[in-house]
Amino acid sequence: MGNCVSRSKQPFPVSRSSSAEKNMGSGVLDGLPIAEPTTSFWTIPATPIAKPRPQENLPSHVDVVIIGSGISGASFARTLLECGDCLHVVMLEAQDVCSGATGRNGGHIFPATYHDYEDLKKRVGEDMAKKMIRFRKAHLDEILAIAVEEGITEYTQCRAVEGVDVYFDKPTFKEAQRKLQVYQRDMGEHAGSYTCYEGLDAQEKFHLSPLAVGCITTRAGAIHPYRFVTSILSRLLTDYPKEFEIHTRAPCTSIDEPTSSCPFYRLTTARGVITASHVVHLTNAYAPALLPALKGAILPIRETMTAQRPGRNLHASTLRGGRSFVFFDSPRKGFDYLTQLPEGEHELMFGAGFESSTDSGNNAMYGVHSAAHVGGAMPIYFGAESWGAEALPTTPTDDQDVGVGLWAEGRVKAIWSGLLSESVDGMPWVGKVPVNVAGRRAPPASSTPSTLNSDTKKLKSVVTAAPGEWIAAGYSGEGMVHAWLSSKAVALMLLGEDLTEVKTWFPELFSVTEDRVKVAKRTFKPDVVLSGKKCVFSL
Repeated sequence: MGNCVSRSKQPFPVSRSSSAEKNMGSGVLDGLPIAEPTTSFWTIPATPIAKPRPQENLPSHVDVVIIGSGISGASFARTLLECGDCLHVVMLEAQDVCSGATGRNGGHIFPATYHDYEDLKKRVGEDMAKKMIRFRKAHLDEILAIAVEEGITEYTQCRAVEGVDVYFDKPTFKEAQRKLQVYQRDMGEHAGSYTCYEGLDAQEKFHLSPLAVGCITTRAGAIHPYRFVTSILSRLLTDYPKEFEIHTRAPCTSIDEPTSSCPFYRLTTARGVITASHVVHLTNAYAPALLPALKGAILPIRETMTAQRPGRNLHASTLRGGRSFVFFDSPRKGFDYLTQLPEGEHELMFGAGFESSTDSGNNAMYGVHSAAHVGGAMPIYFGAESWGAEALPTTPTDDQDVGVGLWAEGRVKAIWSGLLSESVDGMPWVGKVPVNVAGRRAPPASSTPSTLNSDTKKLKSVVTAAPGEWIAAGYSGEGMVHAWLSSKAVALMLLGEDLTEVKTWFPELFSVTEDRVKVAKRTFKPDVVLSGKKCVFSL
């Protein structure tokens, strides 16, 4: 959740994802988004648009229905509305705005680069591997720029930080250094700046435990994901009051193909029925619920997150939010990740590594083992001296913490879990969904949204590509370095834009094809994918 590094020992390189709990024994999710039983620290206080408005009726027909209101939905809606021409767009959210993976992650913008490059190169070739890495890296500057454009940089705590990979296992650290050399040699100027620290140098530089054997640092980013998404969606609602609507507590339960009497998709929701020319699936782990062909291709993984009060000496390590960390315990136990808020109690947003199991069952609670791990790991990683005495809760001002009484008073202020996705072939699923994969016919070309000539009142020109279903999902725990540009690309595809420029940065292997679905489901088994997430490097 949030962005973890892929450091996996699998038959293919899966991008960085940390603590994994299978949501179901088979790893296949059949249901629709649920009301999570745990409260994400990010979502308090809730923004006004997050509050349900059940009295509002769904429109009977729109041009585009977006299913999902996380970072993918925000990116897609922003691109579609700002580049499109008078489209009527509805966003459907099963629960509250940004209540899914985006609002429950770690706020970590730290792409897996050298960790994955060599394996990607062997699998997809050098040119495509480089393109996929550049795509991940591009997200940090893209998100920083969007925050500036929206005027929300400070409010969303959107910032560049020093990213630190910390290793506690010597063979793993040596393998990381070797992979880094391969990556830097091939990527050249596109590699970015990296620095290695070994032994005592690493421990003293970053105030780490004596158990740390080395670090690799580079540029990364951090953000308040909930504020980022809800700020953008709030602004779109204000700027496009006639074109854009969000309906919460409106899970889409079925999609019917067009008929002779209704040449559009017919979506049934808990709030009524709506028809549309285009349906856009931006629900990540839940996408297979409405696209059954993707069951077994996109798998659900439940992960644990916490907000913790830092030890009294820890600011020398974390720089009050100026650093983010990924901790590698051993090659068989995966990693944990950490960012710190730059304000308030400077809470540590700490996500679990591969310490969880299936002990949470199907009730969407975090696992006991996972919770116990995240609750006690950090003083070990930083060492008792660097951690210091436990911090006491501060007395907040009225505008500082509206969660007074909601949060615990000890080190672990809040603990929650969320559902992320794992793509079985290690790549997101992005683009138009073929009808054979969707399992239903698309509306006819005559149902393509068009503009009217104000003088003749006749159709003037189509304003989108041909009707169909679209998707951006399966980010494998790397949503913050895949979702924004993937969803932007989908919006431009739907608009029928010239994709010459998009093709320079969008990895075409992310596209959805019938053959890719068949190969992924035949080649990669859910039990192998999910168990393989516990390994780091092939040593």
